[in-house]
Amino acid sequence: MVEARVKKLLALFVLVAAAAAVWLGARYVAHRGEVRATIVFRSAEGLEAGDDVVEGQDVVGKVTRVTRLDGEDAVSIRLDRDHRRSVVGDSLFAIDRHQLVVTNTLAVGAPVEDGAVLKAREDRVARWLAKHGSSVQPFVDRIKRAADSRLDQLDGDHIEAAMARWKSEVPDWKAEGREALDKHLADLRKRVDKSADELKRTNRAAEARELTEKFERWVNEVRR
Repeated sequence: MVEARVKKLLALFVLVAAAAAVWLGARYVAHRGEVRATIVFRSAEGLEAGDDVVEGQDVVGKVTRVTRLDGEDAVSIRLDRDHRRSVVGDSLFAIDRHQLVVTNTLAVGAPVEDGAVLKAREDRVARWLAKHGSSVQPFVDRIKRAADSRLDQLDGDHIEAAMARWKSEVPDWKAEGREALDKHLADLRKRVDKSADELKRTNRAAEARELTEKFERWVNEVRR
C-alpha cells in the first residue's frame, strides 16, 4: 500500500517536472533574442511599467520597471526580438508623456548587449534631438549614404575599418543561425571581390591581392 503511494507520488513528481521543463523551454524560445537594458534618467516622471519604447513610428519594446536609485530613475526596458538593434551605445532618449522615445539620428554606436546600463544624455541639445531628431533625419540620411558610398569603395588600406564595422554585426548573425551567417559573409565577399576587380582594372593587382587576403583572414577569425 505504502509502496503504491510512493510510486504515485514519484509519477506525479515526474509529470510536474516535465511540465515545468516544457514551460521553461517555451518561455526561452518565446524570449530568445530579446534584449533587456536599463536607461538612467535624472527623473523619469510619467513613465511606468507597460509603457511603450518607440523609435520613429515603431514600438520597439516595453518599459518593464522604473526604480528610484540614488536620486535618479533607472528605467528597465525590454526590446522585442525584431528590434533588438534599436538601442545602440550612443542612442538619445526622451520621455514623451507615457512613452520612452529612442532616437538614433546621429548614432553610430554598436547595438547594446543584453543587460546594458546606459546614462541618458540630458543636456539641452540632446533633449531637443531626442524629441525632434526625425525632422532632420532626411538630411542626416543623405550624409550617411554619401559616407557609406565612400566606405564601400574598399582597398587594402581601408578594409580594417570596414571589417571592424562588420564585426559588430557578427554576434547577431550567429544568433540567427549558421545559414544567416553564411549569407551575410557571402554578401560581404561579393563586395570585396567587386572592389578587388576594380583595383585590378586600374593596374593595382598587389592591392587587390592584399584586400582579398585580409578579408579571408577576417572570415576565418569570425567563423571560430
